[in-house]
Amino acid sequence: MHICAEGCEINEIPRVMAEMKKSKVLPDNDSYRMCISSLGIEGDLDGVEIMLREMESQPHIVMDWCTYAVVAELYDREFLLDKATGALEKARVILQKDIRRKRPNYLLDYGDVIKSLVKLGELDEAVKFMTEWEASANWCDLDGIGIPYTIIEEYVKNGKLREAFNKIEVWGRKGKPGVDKLSGLLCKEYLKVGNVIQAFNCFWVTGNHFEVHLVVPMLFFKYLEEECGSFFPLRCTRSVQPATAGAMFLEVNPTTHMVDHENIKSLVESGRLNDARKMVIEWERCENRRTSADHLNILKLIIEGYCKKCFFMEAEAIAEAWTREKRSQVAEIWFVLASHYQLHGKMVRGFECMRRCFDLTPGLNGNYRTMFRTFVNVIEYSRGYYWNSSRLVCSR
Repeated sequence: MHICAEGCEINEIPRVMAEMKKSKVLPDNDSYRMCISSLGIEGDLDGVEIMLREMESQPHIVMDWCTYAVVAELYDREFLLDKATGALEKARVILQKDIRRKRPNYLLDYGDVIKSLVKLGELDEAVKFMTEWEASANWCDLDGIGIPYTIIEEYVKNGKLREAFNKIEVWGRKGKPGVDKLSGLLCKEYLKVGNVIQAFNCFWVTGNHFEVHLVVPMLFFKYLEEECGSFFPLRCTRSVQPATAGAMFLEVNPTTHMVDHENIKSLVESGRLNDARKMVIEWERCENRRTSADHLNILKLIIEGYCKKCFFMEAEAIAEAWTREKRSQVAEIWFVLASHYQLHGKMVRGFECMRRCFDLTPGLNGNYRTMFRTFVNVIEYSRGYYWNSSRLVCSR
């Protein structure tokens, strides 16, 4: 029967079973289970029921939970939910009595067994079998990812994200193939609850330490940008383009009207960004205000005006010019840019702007860990989450 199964001659297994009976060789649990599986694969559910009743009636057979789990899986494939539930309940009773016998690993259909246990709600028992399956060197390529995926998926459904993360972390250290797919699944779940740092930790399981370089966080934000668009309800729908097709910095013709913060703010709010820029340049020329707090606030106002219109190229060009001029507190302008980029789902560019902010801030240059956490906090805060005593809290 094993030769037929391994040779993909499934339809021959019932014939071999009949020959065993004819020769007065009593089939054991494994023989019945293989025959039931072959009938199920062929779509003969009537044959499955007949074989199961025959097995249950044999005096030398002690029914095992594994057979009922296989039968339940066969019924489930054909959407016979009542019969599948009945078989699973019989498996549950046997599991609770803990009378199952030990079997050689190669005789267990781990996939069907573990999936059935998960459906029974016996997740801890399913994890034990997965550990046994893993210890038997079954997870050596990407083809084996199905069983771990089933376990992680069930952890996620039950809200046991920490348990799922611990499993993935262990598998990541062991170098198991396909762990990135598992971490991607969990990463999205953490994003749904706003826990971006833990989402990054999932992504980081298969990466390198970002104190050395920024490759991993950059890949993470690229992943956010491309795969998790639903996390960005304020995603910009307009193209990123310069506000004008002409020169980036306009020639200023001095005017005589009053220039003040309220006038500039009014121009920005009405969308007259170029006029606001002209007024700022005139204001700077007429009065030495480049070091005042009002001046910084006005520069932020200008940048925010461009960002809100999705004119990011223009805004970044202005920030670059101010950086070349070595204006004081220009780092804060890059922070504003980073905030607006992430708000519109442009995570990679936002993180680059945050890096410029840190590079221009004395004492923070090269502090990648703080830079990453700062950017993540900006992401979370802008979406209604904040950190409190190391616990993520939703403020909505």
